[in-house]
Amino acid sequence: MKFFTAVVALAGWLTQLAAQSTLKESCDSPIYCQGELLHDVQMASLYSDSKYFVDLKLRNSEREVLAAFESLKVKYNRTIPKDELRKFVDQYFVDCPTDPTCKELEMWVPPDWKQHPSILDRISDRGYRDWANDMNGIWKNLSRKMSTTVLRDKSMTSLIYLPNGFVIPGGRFKEMYYWDNYWIIKGLLQCDMFDTVKGVIENFFDLVKKIGHIPNGSRVYYKQRSQPPMLAFMVDAYVRASRDEGFINRKTLAILDKELQYFIKNRQVTVTKNNTTFQLYRYYAPSLGPRPESYREDYILAETLSDEEKTKLYINIKSAAESGWDFSSRWFIGEKGTNRGTLADIKTEYIIPVDLNALLFGCFELMAKWSQYLGNFEKYWLYRFKAIEVATGIEKVLWNKKDGIWYDYDNLNRKPREYFYSSNFAPLWTGAYTFDRRDLSRYIINYIFKTGIHKFLGGTPQSLFDTGEQWDYPNAWAPNQAILIQGLQRLGTREAEEMAANLAAKWVYTNYRGFQTEGKMFEKYNAEKVGVGGGGGEYEAQEGFGWTNGLIFELLDYYGRYFKSTNMNRRSKPF
Repeated sequence: MKFFTAVVALAGWLTQLAAQSTLKESCDSPIYCQGELLHDVQMASLYSDSKYFVDLKLRNSEREVLAAFESLKVKYNRTIPKDELRKFVDQYFVDCPTDPTCKELEMWVPPDWKQHPSILDRISDRGYRDWANDMNGIWKNLSRKMSTTVLRDKSMTSLIYLPNGFVIPGGRFKEMYYWDNYWIIKGLLQCDMFDTVKGVIENFFDLVKKIGHIPNGSRVYYKQRSQPPMLAFMVDAYVRASRDEGFINRKTLAILDKELQYFIKNRQVTVTKNNTTFQLYRYYAPSLGPRPESYREDYILAETLSDEEKTKLYINIKSAAESGWDFSSRWFIGEKGTNRGTLADIKTEYIIPVDLNALLFGCFELMAKWSQYLGNFEKYWLYRFKAIEVATGIEKVLWNKKDGIWYDYDNLNRKPREYFYSSNFAPLWTGAYTFDRRDLSRYIINYIFKTGIHKFLGGTPQSLFDTGEQWDYPNAWAPNQAILIQGLQRLGTREAEEMAANLAAKWVYTNYRGFQTEGKMFEKYNAEKVGVGGGGGEYEAQEGFGWTNGLIFELLDYYGRYFKSTNMNRRSKPF
């Protein structure tokens, strides 16, 4: 086994080395993605958050700014004092959200926003209904529309132009993000904002047309990485809610096909288990250099490594960012193949994730169904085969019969990652299994009791390992609550429905209590405490918050007739 592991590692390293000459920078911009200006500003720590600088807009043309910077470098023998560097940035860059003269990203009230959306009539409890009304108002605070100046002055901003209005997550995130928007869209649909949702989806279509895939977010420095593939699910959610069946047409499927082909061509990998090979998928975002929005953090982490080792580390960091789980012990491969370690042990490229493969199964199934509906049988059979192929791999490689759950797979050490992560439940959400539902329900409920995750008062934690990273214990995030709760709902057994209801009640209540206490919806929550925001990671906890709001609207739609906002404690029943 040790010899095989060494061979796999060597082969991967040689492949990486051979590919380095063809690696691209995060983007073409000599200011936002590469070059001395980016390096000097980020390494000087002018701002507490590295993302702040790469979100600034140029006051002058790119050529003028670079020329002025070079003059300053010459003046100070290429080592500019920190105070002078700060003056330079203040002179040549502008923070648009705080400067009224800068109009690149404007506040926007969606035309279909309603004072009293229909969801309010489906909530019996007055406390929860008033809260939902307040959250409906938050949509206006989070809605943005880009000025055409972004289109005209492409090199003067890191924003990628989007033709329609959209909803940002909140806090430091002032652009449109990929997987966040699935749950944002679900919340908007509950609030009857069908036109806004269609516009958001068409923004994603525009990105696929221009770039060939959907980047992590609508900034140029995100171009070389994507996020969990949710576009087909967005389209499905919109069509089901709006009954706009004409949206399923050849143009739509051509765009969805283009995005999925990007994953098939660039994220598919061969996995060998018991002398049988399977085609599964991984997160893998190869590009040169540190993440521009976290440049200093990445650069310092890699400072003592060789050039080849630096490139490998940067790729694995960006691959973890592509997963949406940035960061977690889930991506660490330490000594003996454990998940113990630090960011220096990140090896995302070798991990076959349960959630990515389950999501792609769902996308392939939708594409097969829609292709058959439109009479495109070539695409039907292609995606039907891809769905069967990935489902087979999920069952043969990721399913763990002993524990009755799916686990990520370590393709370097050729062994399952037998650790609790909330992503383990993803096949429930997309139906990526062939087991009898009653048997599977028993397995899953036993696993939940075995891990004890049902005992947490503030939601299901991402993991049971406290690393200080934000996608680890004790933090709980909305998307994985959705995957677990709705996955249990879809099993359809009494035991699964009861567990789903109890987990949902806790999540709704902790969000409600946090809002009553702080007046905020948080990006993440502390699973150990009721109504307390999460922490850890590279930046301060953010508020807003798009996908948190969206899931609450979904859960209130499903359980709104039963859930109560009063007298909820560790001894009382949730509803």
